[in-house]
Amino acid sequence: MRRSARRSILSYMRKTTLALAVAGALTLLPAPGASAIVGGTAAPAGAYTSVAEVTFGGGSFLCTGTLIAPNYVLTAGHCGSPTGATGVSTPIAWPAATINVRIGGLTRGSGERVAVSSATVHPNYLLGAGYDITLLKLAANSTKTPTPIAGSALRNIWDVDDLQKIAGFGATKEGGSASNTLQHAQVPINSDVVCGNAYSDFDLKSMVCAGYPQGGTDTCQGDSGGPMFGTTTAGALRVTGATSFGEGCARPGKPGVYARVADSTLREWIRSKAPAAIDG
Repeated sequence: MRRSARRSILSYMRKTTLALAVAGALTLLPAPGASAIVGGTAAPAGAYTSVAEVTFGGGSFLCTGTLIAPNYVLTAGHCGSPTGATGVSTPIAWPAATINVRIGGLTRGSGERVAVSSATVHPNYLLGAGYDITLLKLAANSTKTPTPIAGSALRNIWDVDDLQKIAGFGATKEGGSASNTLQHAQVPINSDVVCGNAYSDFDLKSMVCAGYPQGGTDTCQGDSGGPMFGTTTAGALRVTGATSFGEGCARPGKPGVYARVADSTLREWIRSKAPAAIDG
């Protein structure tokens, strides 16, 4: 999913990989115009142990997530909501039993598996107007070290032009299939003006864009909900965004759009559910 309810279903699906029909309800088809980290490389061992492979609907939906607290994983709203793949944005969440989380693996299926006790989609995830996040509460603490969300004191790590790290299990080219190995790359934060010019429905409260003007490097299908990381002066990673949508993958003039989780609107909602998930 990379697009909202008012956008085309093809573009909306950019960040999510569908493999099966959803539980006897609507038939959900794979997006032919989407894929994973484009222009990246295989992530090195130990670099992103908080990144999670997340599947929904008994495996029909592939997304990416981040362990942001010992018992919370952050992913996309359109991943956490079973209506998301249809282009209809609602805060209805998948039943916990249908969600599979594996944390810290370099290849799909290799991470630590932790059961999910509940999923909460942001209540304002409606009508494709942003707020594209879901919190997955784990049934037990993960043994992996979380990467928290950047608090207000770390606003300087995601200023315009600051390079951010992106990671995910999606495909490596538009129209490709999901990667078996975790991919990563770097992209610069774009100004809100650039984002607004690229996307008429850009919401500066809940969205942030990142990418090169010429394209070439981007998140894509299967990367939905995965992290955008800023780096502190001490070299520590902090979550600054969660992969949301975009037009195609790595196209010129169409940067990736991420949930603006390190700014006050989404950050404080996350804090209200998982205080340990925020650094400052």
